[in-house]
Amino acid sequence: MSVKNLERDFNKAISAFGKGGKIEDFYNFFDPQSLMINEDIPFILDKGSYKDHTEYLRNNMNNLEWVIRKPSFQVFDTTGLITSDLTVRGKPNNQGFRQRHSVLSCVCYLTKGNWKCGTLHTSTMLSHINHASPG
Repeated sequence: MSVKNLERDFNKAISAFGKGGKIEDFYNFFDPQSLMINEDIPFILDKGSYKDHTEYLRNNMNNLEWVIRKPSFQVFDTTGLITSDLTVRGKPNNQGFRQRHSVLSCVCYLTKGNWKCGTLHTSTMLSHINHASPG
């Protein structure tokens, strides 16, 4: 399958955090046994736990949005890799604006003509900058 199909399936999924997308498309992009590492949580999440966390954010923030910058899509046989800069932003209910700059890495596999995410890792830019070199 082509890089264009990987890009199409990823963009359909993340459109849930933009204009006109469906949250079901986001959740359906993930394999039932997928694992996530998220910048908000200090441990690995399974799909159900990640969905709970995402729903918590969706219910407690106005205009929750993922802004993808400089995405890279690579395909190796039936394995896809997506990397990008990511900004998660929105307005927590009754509070100021929140904006978190992160990096994103997503490993996918091809099944029945569609790409599924096996693992998603997002982490804040600050964690990549602070203490990047010893001393």
